[in-house]
Amino acid sequence: MKKRAFVAITGASGVIYGACLLKALEEAGIETYACATADALANANAETGGKYRDIKSYLYDMGVKNTILYSEDDHGAPPASGSFKTDYYIAAPASMGFVGRVASGVSSNLPERCADVALKERRPLAVLFRETPLSAIHLENLLRLSRAGTLIMPAAPAFYGKPESIGDLVNFTVGKVLDVLGIDNGLYKRWGG
Repeated sequence: MKKRAFVAITGASGVIYGACLLKALEEAGIETYACATADALANANAETGGKYRDIKSYLYDMGVKNTILYSEDDHGAPPASGSFKTDYYIAAPASMGFVGRVASGVSSNLPERCADVALKERRPLAVLFRETPLSAIHLENLLRLSRAGTLIMPAAPAFYGKPESIGDLVNFTVGKVLDVLGIDNGLYKRWGG
């Protein structure tokens, strides 16, 4: 059976992370499911200067072709159930609002519910947060998620690979997320290589 991944694209800046992650997962042969919040669509337009009417158009332009997309209000979507076997859950980018609600056990939309499912089922959950600076409340919420088994990933690219483009910076970060989930990738130049 093919591995499955669910990607939540929240309202944090850096929607490109979610798009590049979905593309890399598709290329790795993983069956992908995703949900983007309304704020994610607004950010996709703000960050690209585009006029996308829906997130599907943005993702398609970014090379995402085979991902099944759900509405953030679709609480009955298959990934919202623990009985739907999902191997990886990733929030990229993750807003601090998302982090706070998940850390408090609140699931008011599909991305939050899927994170809740990952935690209760003890499945891999990676949260690629994009915020700076961080308040003590943000840090406490991230620590709470970490203690519950979440892989906490800051959107913090490295420069030892001598990046030449925004794509290089994004690929480094996406590659690191895939690394911590145990998914082989060649998205970035590794130290010493």
